[in-house]
Amino acid sequence: MLRSLTKTYSLSAQAAAAIKTAPRFASAFFHTQPLYEDNTTEDIAPIHALGARLGLQSLDSKILKQALTHKSVAGEENNASLEFIGKRVTGLFATEYIHCKYPTLHPGALNSALRAFIGNKSFTKIATEVGLQHTITWKAPEDDSVKLGQATVMADCMNALVGAIYQEQGQEAAKKFIHSFVLSRDFDVKPIIKVQEPKRHLTALLKQLNKEPAESRLLSETGRASSSPVFIVGVFSGKEKVGEGFGSSLKMAEFRACQDALTSYYGQEQKDFTLPSDAENVDKYTATPLGNTQAII
Repeated sequence: MLRSLTKTYSLSAQAAAAIKTAPRFASAFFHTQPLYEDNTTEDIAPIHALGARLGLQSLDSKILKQALTHKSVAGEENNASLEFIGKRVTGLFATEYIHCKYPTLHPGALNSALRAFIGNKSFTKIATEVGLQHTITWKAPEDDSVKLGQATVMADCMNALVGAIYQEQGQEAAKKFIHSFVLSRDFDVKPIIKVQEPKRHLTALLKQLNKEPAESRLLSETGRASSSPVFIVGVFSGKEKVGEGFGSSLKMAEFRACQDALTSYYGQEQKDFTLPSDAENVDKYTATPLGNTQAII
């Protein structure tokens, strides 16, 4: 599922701007070799260039280099601690944002949305776009049973960058970075709302919302006696039509109508909201109303 979700991404404005000044890293991603512990080069120009592309010129070059030194490299100057912090900080701000933007999103879909935004695949993609692969230092495992590839290393280093920003410049700087490079990306929430038994789920949801039970009604049809019939079914709760679907059979049309009803409810998007972390920055903070949790079936 996440493979289809990541296809909906587009570059954020800042990431797109970063790419214009980045070297040709699309092919380099597949050919870059790991840098080993005995690499003593002092050339940190690529690290400074990365900092400039990411707007991190004010971040100390030493901490920036540490964030880009993977924990697979033995020693005290790797990014293990920064990565740990970065993952928690990223998770906090991403959860806050998605939960406020889609207040009725059920927990299963919320977890899928989080993985699509801040999972390793997404972070590797972002890291590649900004040229992170030219600056990382890591050591390939000597044990063949240990699976560690460059994609995982890049995702870890991306999290460590967030941790470095948070530690050195505070939560507002980290939050700005996350919103600019991670949460600004396009995302279609509809595919992750799908459930296996939409009719049963919709029945439980309407009961939880104290609404009338779902009733399926045939709205129109064509070619019933042909080899290619099309039926359009609407699902109603009382007089309110909550979903609509089509199909080559009544059962398929009803299935899609129930799924459409669930997508409409769980996928409600708030256009104007204030994040809880911004409460102190407004005159009067009003919390975004959160919807009921997922119906239990």
